[in-house]
Amino acid sequence: MKKILMIFLVIVLSACANKTQENNKEEKEVVTKKVVEETPPRVESAEIESNGSFEGRITYEIIMQTKGDAKKYAPMKKVFGDTLIITFSKGRYAMQYPDGRVEYIKYLRDNHQYRKMIYLDTLYFTNTRIENSTLYSSLKEDTDFEVLGRKLNMVSIVSSKFKKYYYYDPSIYMNPEYFKKHKLGYDNKYYELAKSPFLYAEIVYDNLKVIFKPIKIEKMEIPESFFKLPDLYTKADEMMGK
Repeated sequence: MKKILMIFLVIVLSACANKTQENNKEEKEVVTKKVVEETPPRVESAEIESNGSFEGRITYEIIMQTKGDAKKYAPMKKVFGDTLIITFSKGRYAMQYPDGRVEYIKYLRDNHQYRKMIYLDTLYFTNTRIENSTLYSSLKEDTDFEVLGRKLNMVSIVSSKFKKYYYYDPSIYMNPEYFKKHKLGYDNKYYELAKSPFLYAEIVYDNLKVIFKPIKIEKMEIPESFFKLPDLYTKADEMMGK
């Protein structure tokens, strides 16, 4: 979960980070090349039993806060807009940004994210088995935090690149087996602990905090056609493996 927004997080990190040292750059280029070469064809794995997992969509307001130069992050606001809609169904999810330049990011059961930008006839894929930051901690705790009349618990994910604070309603179940191989952003760790989609989140970097504030939760059946990808040229995301 692209933050749970995993390619979202990758793009945010790209916009916020300074250039790495040359030796690190060379090492990351090797990793990227290897990842691309080992990427399998787009073939979804078999569906996992849902066991009552949430199916539907959650709409969030995106709030960006910084203590630094706000103009530095203005381009990101144009890319992602102010709204995020995440749709979950049978081990897949889609992140849509209706007022941004990202049309959608879809995660299928082939353990890849596919990103489509508006005005571009290309799909960019990211291998979600890869996360290059170092995980420091992943913890679950009870809280008194409430949103939309729901009392939430919290899972924190702390790594060398970011801190994530995910708040969730334990009464909304999500099968963690769906995301067992989703290491990008340490989503696997989140679902292992929460077993639920997040309803509120704060993603913290050195000079930026991104907040996902829930607006609406809708439980509904999602048609299979919703996750069908268009027949477009597909290439590896340039940030994959970095």
